[in-house]
Amino acid sequence: MDGSRRRVPELMARSAARTGSGIDRRDFIVLASSGLALGFAAQQAEAKAMKSAAETGLSQRFLSIDGQGRVTVYAKHLDMGQGIWSGLASIVAEELDADWATVHVEGAPARVPDYAHTTYGAQTTGGSTSIANSWDQLRQAGAVARRMLVQAAAAAWRVPENAISIRHGILESGNRKAGFGDFAPAAGRLPLPKATPKPRSEYRLLGKQHLRQLDAAAKSTGRQRFAIDGGWPDLKVALIARSPRIGGTLAGFDKQAALAIPGVREVAVVPAGVAVIADTTWQALKAREALNVQWDNRKASLSDSNEMMAELSRMMSEAEPDHREDRGDPDAAFAGAHTIVEANFEFPFLAHAPMEPLCVMGRIENGRCFLRGGFQSQTANQQAVADILSMPTDHVMLETIPAGGSFGRRASADSDWVAELAHVLRATMGRWAIKLMHTREDDMAALHYRPQARHHLRGALDTKGKLVALDHAIAGEGVFPHLLAALPDLHRSSVTHGNAFEQYYCADARVSWWRPAIDVSVETYRGISNNHTCVAKEVFIDRLARAAQIDPVAFRLGLLEKKPRLRNVLTMAAKAIDWDVPAPAGRTRGLAVHEADSSFVAQIVEVSGTAEVYRIERVVCVIDVGLPLNPDILRAQVEGGIGFALSTTMYSSITITDGAPVESNFDTYRILRINEMPRSIEVHIVDSNQPPTGIGEPASVLAAAATINALERIGARQITRFPFAQ
Repeated sequence: MDGSRRRVPELMARSAARTGSGIDRRDFIVLASSGLALGFAAQQAEAKAMKSAAETGLSQRFLSIDGQGRVTVYAKHLDMGQGIWSGLASIVAEELDADWATVHVEGAPARVPDYAHTTYGAQTTGGSTSIANSWDQLRQAGAVARRMLVQAAAAAWRVPENAISIRHGILESGNRKAGFGDFAPAAGRLPLPKATPKPRSEYRLLGKQHLRQLDAAAKSTGRQRFAIDGGWPDLKVALIARSPRIGGTLAGFDKQAALAIPGVREVAVVPAGVAVIADTTWQALKAREALNVQWDNRKASLSDSNEMMAELSRMMSEAEPDHREDRGDPDAAFAGAHTIVEANFEFPFLAHAPMEPLCVMGRIENGRCFLRGGFQSQTANQQAVADILSMPTDHVMLETIPAGGSFGRRASADSDWVAELAHVLRATMGRWAIKLMHTREDDMAALHYRPQARHHLRGALDTKGKLVALDHAIAGEGVFPHLLAALPDLHRSSVTHGNAFEQYYCADARVSWWRPAIDVSVETYRGISNNHTCVAKEVFIDRLARAAQIDPVAFRLGLLEKKPRLRNVLTMAAKAIDWDVPAPAGRTRGLAVHEADSSFVAQIVEVSGTAEVYRIERVVCVIDVGLPLNPDILRAQVEGGIGFALSTTMYSSITITDGAPVESNFDTYRILRINEMPRSIEVHIVDSNQPPTGIGEPASVLAAAATINALERIGARQITRFPFAQ
C-alpha cells in the first residue's frame, strides 16, 4: 500500500492538530484564474506554484470569488437535507457582506488535513457538528477575503481602507461603487492581511429570519441533481444480487440468461454477490431477476432479533457488565429507600431508509478513479476505493454532491456502498462509467441497521419524594466496533451517551453497559445513542415524578441544578405553553428535556383523545444551540426531527429471522404519515452568544418520550417495547 495513505482509525484516534483559525502564507496555493480565491493549504505539490502568485491570484480551501463577483463556498461537510450548505455559506457571506444572491456552494474535495473534521481528524459529517466545526474557520476565511477586497479598492481609489464600506456585495466610497468581481483579481495579488471577524452587533445575515436556502428553488422544481439522477454521459447502471442471509455464499447463477436481455453489458462476480451492468435501471432490474441466483446457506446465520433481545435481557440478569460507573454509594441508597420504581425498555433494529436510496457514480480515467455521490465520510470512502483499486489515495477523486437523506447510513464504517462500486469498476476493468444503484429493497436488506438496545432503570425515592438513588443499565452493541481497540470510550458512548446518570444529578447513582456478540452489522443512526437513551430516561423520569406525586416540570428542575441551560429551556417551554394553567378540555400534556451535541432541547406536547385513540395536537419546543445563525433552518430541522422521533418510536422496526430481515419496503417498514404529524409545532429559540452548535440530531429524539408521558398521564399502559403504536 502507498505509504502516504492514512487509516481512518488512526485519523480519528489522534487529536486534530489544525484546530486554529489563523492563516499564514503557506496555507495558500495559486489559482490559475482571474479571480480571488481564498482557502487553506492543498497538496504539497501545488505549493511550488506560489512563486507566480502575484500574477495569478490565491486559492484558499473555503471560498473563491471570480471576476463576475460570484462567491463560491467549499463545504467540507455533506448536505443531506439539513440545509447545512446554506448555513455554512451564510457564515462566509456575513463576513464578506456579500449579496446572498451571488453565493453558491460546492462540496470540497476529499483531502486531509485540509478538509478534516478538526475533532475527528478525518473528513466526515456527523454528530450535528458541521456548523460548530466550521464556524471559526469560515469566519476567518471570510474576514480575510473581505479585507483583501477593501485593500484592493483602497489602492485603486486612493482612499484609506476605513473610507470604504461593503454592503450586499458592493464596495463604496463617496460616489464610487464597484462589485466584488471588479477587485477580485487585484485582491488576489495582495499579501495576506490580518483580519478580525465581525462582532455580532454588525451582523446583517446571521440570526435574521427568512434567509433563503440556496437549494430551495432547485429542490422545489426538481432541478436539484442527486446521485440517483445520474449526470455523466453514457452512464451505465449496476445492480448487485446479494445474499438475503448473513453468511450466505454464492452457489450458482445463470449468466447467459441475464446477458440475453437487451441493454445488458456485463455480469460479474464481486465480493457482495453478482453484479449486472446495463444501459438503464429497468434493464439492470430485469437482468438481476434473470440471474436465478442460488445461495449456499449451510454456514448462513440463524440470528433472530427476538432471541437477540432475549439474550440482552439474560446478560443484564446474569453477567457482569463490560463497564460500570458509580457515583456515591447507590447500593446503600437503594437499601434505605422508601419507594423503588423500575422500568424496562426494548428498542429494535431500525433501517435508515433515506428518501434517496444509496447510489454512487464512478469511472476510471488515466489511472485515476473519479466518484460522484453524497459522501458522508470522504476519508474512509476514498481510502476504501484506493485499497480496492490498488491506487494511491490521492488518485481517487471524490465529488461530493447533496444527498437525499442519510441518518447515518452514508457514514457506514466499512464504506460498503462505495466499496461495492469500486469492486464493480475493477471487475469491468473501467470500461464504462457506472452508477451503482440500491433499490429500496436493497437498502432495507443491507443488514446495516441501528442496533437493538435494552434498558433497565431503577430509581429510589425518600418519604418526601426526593430522588435518592438512580441506576441506568443498558445492553447493546455500539456503532464503532472498528475503533474499539483505539477508542473504547467512544464505542461505549455510542450505546450509553445521553443516559439518566449523565443528564440528571443524583448523589448516589450508577450506569452500566453490557456488550453482546452479534453478527448483524450496525451503524451510526441519527442521534447515535440518544435516540434510545433519551426516550428511556425521559419516560422513566416521568414515572418517578408520578410516584413522588410531584409535578414533572418541578421534579426535573430539582435534578437539573448543575445544568443551567437545560433548566432554562425547560422553564421557557413550560412558560410558553402555560404549564401551570390546565390544558384545554380534552387534552393532556407530556414533556421531555435533553442535552445532546452541546445543544439543549425541551419539548412539551398536547395530546387529545384517549389513551387508546389519540391525536398529537400541539408541540412546543425550546432550543438552545448557542448563537442561532439561521432561525428558519433551525425551525425546519426541529419540525422534521419531531416527525422523525415519532416515526422511529411509534412505527418503525426491523425484524430479523434466520439471519435475514423480514421488512423490505415501506409497506412493511411503517413510517409516520403526513396526517399523523402534530397539528401545530411552535419553536422558540434561545438568544445566546455562546458558540453555535447543531440541532439536526438533538431535536430528533424527544417527541416520542413527551407523547408517551402524556398518554401515561391519562392511564395508558406502560410502554416496555418499541415501536409502541404498531
